[in-house]
Amino acid sequence: MELRDLGEFGLIARIRNVFPSTAPLGIGDDCAVLPGRKGFWLLATVDSQVEGVHFRVTLIPPFFVGRRLLVANLSDIAAMGGIPRHALLSFALREDTPFAWLNEVLQGVREEASRHGVEVVGGNLARTDGPAVLDLVLLGEVERDRPLLLRGNARPGDWIFVTGYPGEAKAGLILAERKMLKEQYRGLWQRFFAASPRLDVGRFLGALGERIALIDVSDGVLQDLGHILEESHVGAILYEDALPISPLLAQFCEEEGCDPREFVLRGGEDFELLFTVPPHRGEEIQEEIPQRFGLPVHRVGEIVQGTGVYLRREDALIPLVLRGFNHFSRKE
Repeated sequence: MELRDLGEFGLIARIRNVFPSTAPLGIGDDCAVLPGRKGFWLLATVDSQVEGVHFRVTLIPPFFVGRRLLVANLSDIAAMGGIPRHALLSFALREDTPFAWLNEVLQGVREEASRHGVEVVGGNLARTDGPAVLDLVLLGEVERDRPLLLRGNARPGDWIFVTGYPGEAKAGLILAERKMLKEQYRGLWQRFFAASPRLDVGRFLGALGERIALIDVSDGVLQDLGHILEESHVGAILYEDALPISPLLAQFCEEEGCDPREFVLRGGEDFELLFTVPPHRGEEIQEEIPQRFGLPVHRVGEIVQGTGVYLRREDALIPLVLRGFNHFSRKE
């Protein structure tokens, strides 16, 4: 058996079996949860940017490589309703890497860290003869008197919400690959180069004191919703007529002859938040998030008993395949 046969998430399940944890929360959510200072849980997460996988030096300026490295981790902290605090960097680099390129990566990390109050406190350097590997460990915290926003919190009857407009980053990637950075599509390629972590929304949801399942959209709405369903042992129905298609994405797909719903459901690296809430708080949340943060939030479905995800199209229920980005899959 090879890793491509297991797939990324099958591999994670195997690793999880090897390392059972006595921590409050170990492998299986956006962050590990550990004992922290008095009154707080410590949050720990890690993410990477690998040359040739997450970025190409001819495609993404190094400043944005650095920003994206930290944003991916910040989004994990947002999905736990936490506050980011400290970061560690670990870089494996070729010895012929231009320092000017690396310095721009560091400046990108620095700008994003300054924006969110993160202090870089250490790390490691190593030489490699292969592609550059940029790792970042991020530590944060969340109050113990707030319920943890775990993937396993969803229950039948809950409403499903997503912030913003998932799918725009995928369209931005296509434009960047074609070097078609048209001014009319600035919003799309900016979403790819410089997505914003929804830390303020995560904090707001945590302060509600409700049973909320939360995940960030890094691998696509469908695949990330699947993680909530797996941990909560439930199914879901998505409403086709409620999928949030932005005007820019609609225009892009009309010109390209593609289906914007596929971008919404399977696009990745939007770093929006996908969450479920008990229905009695649904309308309040739908009003409060746009008012407080100037960010649209969309009710896109409901949690149901059973397994799997179905798309409601008028009176029909269409089964959907939980597929998005997968590092070790034969098909992405």
